[in-house]
Amino acid sequence: MTEIVGSSRPRRLLGGYAPLVVAVVALAAVVVVFPSRAPEKEDAADVSTGIEGESATGWGDTVTACPDGGRQVPDDPYSPPCFAFEGDNGGATSQGVTADSITVTYRQTAEVNTLALLAQLMEIPFDETSEDLQRTMAGLVDYFNENFQFYGRQIDLEVYGGAGLLTAELTGGGQEAARTDALKAGSELHAFADVTATSQPYAEALVQQDVVAFGAPYMSRRWFTDRRPYAWSIVSDCSVVAETGSTYGMRRLFNRPAIYAGGALQDEERRLAIIAPNNPEYQRCASDGLAVLDDNGIEPTLVTDYVLDLARITEQAASISAQLVSNDITTISCFCDPFMVMNLTQQIDAQGLQPEWVVAGVGFVDLDLIGQGLQKKTDQWTRAFGASPLPEQLPPSESPGYQAYTSVRDDEPSVMVDVLYYQLYQLALGIQMAGPDLTPETMETGLFSYPEATGPAGTWDYFPESYTPTVDIREVWWDPEATSPFNGEKGTYVTSGERIRPADLADGQPEVFGR
Repeated sequence: MTEIVGSSRPRRLLGGYAPLVVAVVALAAVVVVFPSRAPEKEDAADVSTGIEGESATGWGDTVTACPDGGRQVPDDPYSPPCFAFEGDNGGATSQGVTADSITVTYRQTAEVNTLALLAQLMEIPFDETSEDLQRTMAGLVDYFNENFQFYGRQIDLEVYGGAGLLTAELTGGGQEAARTDALKAGSELHAFADVTATSQPYAEALVQQDVVAFGAPYMSRRWFTDRRPYAWSIVSDCSVVAETGSTYGMRRLFNRPAIYAGGALQDEERRLAIIAPNNPEYQRCASDGLAVLDDNGIEPTLVTDYVLDLARITEQAASISAQLVSNDITTISCFCDPFMVMNLTQQIDAQGLQPEWVVAGVGFVDLDLIGQGLQKKTDQWTRAFGASPLPEQLPPSESPGYQAYTSVRDDEPSVMVDVLYYQLYQLALGIQMAGPDLTPETMETGLFSYPEATGPAGTWDYFPESYTPTVDIREVWWDPEATSPFNGEKGTYVTSGERIRPADLADGQPEVFGR
């Protein structure tokens, strides 16, 4: 019998999952705790998927395939097909678009970005500055302007100082300042798109201003479809991650012994706990993930939630720890922010227990930087494994973002260059695939006609109801002794296999820790 604790909602609306990538210019680690109101946007019935490999507009007239075919950028696995353009691009086709420019805003808050904020709070060295990130983004804009087909236009990056604070926006506040910033981006700077929409309040406020928002963190499938065609993210939507987590559990965890637990819990039949914040978006995704288990007749031992309030994290972690102990939990799947994971590992360690920790692919927890922070406090994370949609972290000099940046600039980019690169890549793809008549609607059609592609960041595919591209995962585990390619410090996530689509996961114990 599943024990459900926390709020008084029905079981399907409790614990569960909510997702991932990488961190985007400043991917938010968490989703705020207030319900959101969707604007009146396009009806889902009006979705146009276009024709694969063709631009949404101008095809066969002003836009044709390049004579030699191939990719726009020959050695880039994610590159769109090569398009040739000749003729009139239509001039001012949308807000922020002219015959020769596309205005894209970049909001700089008082904090460097979310990842830097997390690093500071978790006492992890991370010394990137706002100037480092802005300079790197500007160089990447130069790269895409030079290499992609933008039909006579160039991205014009407008950096502005925002009134909003990420600390407020990520913990349930900051709506008014976010609206002020979005008003500046839309009405004053006349942006077509913004590449720093990495908190829920700012992303929603941009959509209200008809600005295409890139970066919304861990929102549900419904959140994106309600705001189409204005909301996109390189971070997997939390409905996908929830369903992936359930599939992983069914194929790898349930009804099998906890062979990676330690002490008295080792080899016990797994008793799984699912933990998630109780805010509306995460609970919507929890419902999606738990429905997969329900449909297959599977119940976790414990489903619980917590209030996303940093001031209460410690006391809530103690309460949840008591529930885990009383239910003899062997395996903990925490779809949580890093602070809850950190506090929960400490509480469990104080009990002398050695459970398995399932990496859920949410809140940056599957990034080396956060894993290193977790291992500083206890050795609990040495038993962490799971499914991650994030790409393998490469040494900076080998990464696609680094290579793109240094092809147009002589200086060194930020260590976060890949985060910025993939965030901007999504926008660049949309501009090219839209064709010369660039609007939010033609960008949507264009991305849906982008051919599926596989590269270092996984397999990308856009289709109706999918506004985040990654469709596969890695099975990973934490190695506390291995050196991270990201920063050269001890501790990194490793994998023994190729990326795989969740539906293709084989039945059997997780293939982790070299076993």
